[in-house]
Amino acid sequence: MGKVLSNSERILFCEQMGMILKSGISAAEGIMIMKEDAGQEESPLRELYEEIQRNLDETGIFYDALEETGAFPDYMIQMARIGEQTGNLDEVMEGLAAYYEREENMVQDIKSAVTYPLLMLGMMLVIFLVMIVKVLPVFAQVYEQLGGQMTGMAAVLLQAGIGIRRYYGVILLIVFLLAAGCLWLFCTPQGKERFRKMAGGFFGTRKILSRMQTARFASGMSMALRSGMDYTGAFHMVDSLLQGDDKVRKKLEDCRERVEEGESFSAAAVQSGMLTGLYGRMLYIAERTGDTDGALKKIALQADSEVTARIQNFISVLEPTMVAILSVLVGGILLSVMVPLMGILSSIG
Repeated sequence: MGKVLSNSERILFCEQMGMILKSGISAAEGIMIMKEDAGQEESPLRELYEEIQRNLDETGIFYDALEETGAFPDYMIQMARIGEQTGNLDEVMEGLAAYYEREENMVQDIKSAVTYPLLMLGMMLVIFLVMIVKVLPVFAQVYEQLGGQMTGMAAVLLQAGIGIRRYYGVILLIVFLLAAGCLWLFCTPQGKERFRKMAGGFFGTRKILSRMQTARFASGMSMALRSGMDYTGAFHMVDSLLQGDDKVRKKLEDCRERVEEGESFSAAAVQSGMLTGLYGRMLYIAERTGDTDGALKKIALQADSEVTARIQNFISVLEPTMVAILSVLVGGILLSVMVPLMGILSSIG
């Protein structure tokens, strides 16, 4: 198939497969059922299911059949391998569906956090350009008819508007390049990595990204441990979820080394910085009661909720701030024009 499935497509696949396996139907029969439900002959999903079915007929191994398609991420394939080997494939599929659903929710939250400010910024820019390109020249003509001329900020902005009209081709080229840069930033792997690093250095989003990585770490470890994987294998699996974040991966490596040296998992997670505060305490207590994977699942859910809350708070602060900036800009332009104009009119009167 070639194309890697999106989060929403992974959720659908894992949910359906988990439900099918829970009902006692084999993976091979389940793929046949899913293929029949996929609809059109030429649909990408139907082609994917046909490829999985062919691979299953050849090998009889579910995770191998998934891997051969190239459409599934390494984490999902390895989790399916553990689930198939331990006889818990149905639970693993349901867990993967829940994991990718949380990932999709986080992605949507981030998109809303980025898109809304960009739209506001675009609106501010359009209003500002209309003011200096269309409105100020009208006032300039009024000044000329009254025998005066604009001064101060109004004159500077008027000249800027004249320059924009004169070099609109260059301005359009710059706008096009900025739009292309935004597409590269949000739609390519290299761009997303660059954006993540930029966001990680910004005080308004640093905590959000930190909590997102906490959620990924806790969710990945919970899934791996629940499926029967040991800590070494679990750390290897989680490392693939944190690709691109070298800082967090160093913490994960430190945590792994501490566990291999004999430290408890909870102590290693806290000392390495993977978990802090309440989350570390929750894991410590759960480890003593034998419910480590359950605590990690709760930590992941709590971190997800915190990410959503922080994004909403970020937007709630950003919206009035940008509105205030826009109001000050427009008000400043109008005052710089109207106050001198009123002086001229009063002197004529």
